[in-house]
Amino acid sequence: MRIAYNTWSMATVPYSTFIPALAEIGFGAIAISVVPGYGIGGKRVENAGALENLSAEDRRRIKAEFVARDLKLPSIIGNQSLVGDDPDARRQAMHRLRQAIDLCVELAINSEVPTMNTGTGGKSGDLEDPRSVAMIVDGLGELAEYAARSGVAVCVEPHVNAPIDSIERSEWLVQAVSSPALRLDFDVSHFEVQGIPMDESVGRLVKLSGAAEVKDQLWRAAGNGADDTWYVPGNGVGHATGPDGGELEFQFLLGGEGNFDLARYLQLVVAQGFSAPIAFEASVQCQARPDYDAIASARSIYRWMADAWQKAGIPAD
Repeated sequence: MRIAYNTWSMATVPYSTFIPALAEIGFGAIAISVVPGYGIGGKRVENAGALENLSAEDRRRIKAEFVARDLKLPSIIGNQSLVGDDPDARRQAMHRLRQAIDLCVELAINSEVPTMNTGTGGKSGDLEDPRSVAMIVDGLGELAEYAARSGVAVCVEPHVNAPIDSIERSEWLVQAVSSPALRLDFDVSHFEVQGIPMDESVGRLVKLSGAAEVKDQLWRAAGNGADDTWYVPGNGVGHATGPDGGELEFQFLLGGEGNFDLARYLQLVVAQGFSAPIAFEASVQCQARPDYDAIASARSIYRWMADAWQKAGIPAD
């Protein structure tokens, strides 16, 4: 199982920099984000790897550099919102996601086709609205049908504070779309920060997943603001609802800054038969820090991940 990095973590870094840098650090796989841009720290940040900026020559070079360095490409990150009142925006989102599926085919290496990963957009509670349900299920069904023609899997990421924010809703979505080309993009952090034990989330969702990411994180019951030492300075903070209905606050963090037991997670995942690369994703919460350095962060994250692979007894093949 290869140690991977998700370039969602480095919005402003071009592929000509991140491919050699991440390979030199030691990562054996890179998932590439091709979204147009990000909201980071209240500002719009354009993505250096945006799909529309990748010329035919860029795509040829990306594939060649992966092959030359024996890197795997597990996923293309296309994230678009499927939910909204503007039909033109939804049509544009679907167009972008189909283009991302096409890119998966174009960048396939040795017949290994990357997954195309996306969220659903929207917010927690949207599944109570039949219109939102139809947008999500019909949109993903259309994308899965399109992807299946080329052997691509569409992987949907369950996300805290999004429509698909629980184990039960994740399972429901896969069943509702009912396509072999529709899988989950399992990021355990979105369950961790809701106080859901990893034994439960991994045990039920890994078997439905075609891609996986991790973060580090901290979470606690809200209302303990007097203890400011809990916070990593400059990092964003989120809020969620715990299993008992209580309000929680959390920070998605860089590897080694939180209390996530990565080694135990790896053992649980391998026990479920999952063998695809697992990529670290530095949240936009982390990238909001004034001193965030994408390459330096990747170096420290790799050391944290490599230590966990060794502790878990899993070869980073």
